[in-house]
Amino acid sequence: MSNPKETKKRILSINSVLKTTESMKMISVVKLKKSKKSLSHIKKYSEYIEKLFQYFLLTEEKDSLKKNKYFFSKEKKEKKRLFLIITSNRGLCGSFNSLIFDKIHKIIQENIHDKCLFFSIGKKGLDFLSKKHRYKIYDGNKQFVSHYTYKYKETYPFIIKLIEDFLSKKISSIFLIYNHLKNTLFQEVVVEKFLPIPFSVYNDFSKKPDPILEPSKKMILDCIVPKYLNVKFFKRLLESFTSEHTARMISMHKATENASDIRKNLILNYNKERQITITKEILEIISGLEALK
Repeated sequence: MSNPKETKKRILSINSVLKTTESMKMISVVKLKKSKKSLSHIKKYSEYIEKLFQYFLLTEEKDSLKKNKYFFSKEKKEKKRLFLIITSNRGLCGSFNSLIFDKIHKIIQENIHDKCLFFSIGKKGLDFLSKKHRYKIYDGNKQFVSHYTYKYKETYPFIIKLIEDFLSKKISSIFLIYNHLKNTLFQEVVVEKFLPIPFSVYNDFSKKPDPILEPSKKMILDCIVPKYLNVKFFKRLLESFTSEHTARMISMHKATENASDIRKNLILNYNKERQITITKEILEIISGLEALK
């Protein structure tokens, strides 16, 4: 039987844990609402950009698109694939990061003979890559993570740099790895091709509008592609944030419930120990009185 004083100290520590987990849960709820609101806005904006992009692609001939640098990449014998992984900056979010890390291990094992580079958006991912796969980190990752605040305007220069590296053949293809929230209780890791742009973005060549394009199709394409990719990237970023806050909210909710159960058991044990102690003291007093008689 433990000491009642020690049990009381444990109850006080559990109370502080409960306050922490409950407050973190409420913070995640507030951040989740903001993230969902931003995600709904970017989804609407993304739909218009995609429609505009597809509308423009329908004005082009299919053969000319197949020769375009944005849609096809002439890969060398040594493939250089870049994987952009979106992780969290903080922990306590369940399996949010570990699922992505497992996916990275699987990709490295499947592409042993190819040169795979990784770029982490999030400190947890950068820490993981620094410890496990330091030689596979893409250039400038530390500077990007330390000075990045995840705003829409700040993603555009990063996308431009990726496009330049892709067009200069430094990397042959780019993929996004992020957590997609299917519902409140389930999320999955998605590996999505980012560059070259897959032909799945449009699938109907039968309708061919004939608009007037100025100044030229090439200049419009060079302008609209970075815009389209930036919107797509930021949308995936917000999806990952929504998934992260949901995972953290659920984790803190479960932690709060577990801490409450532990506290109930400790209070029950504490009351039992007090009752035993009081019973012993009463018996000692009675036995003392009996001895005086």
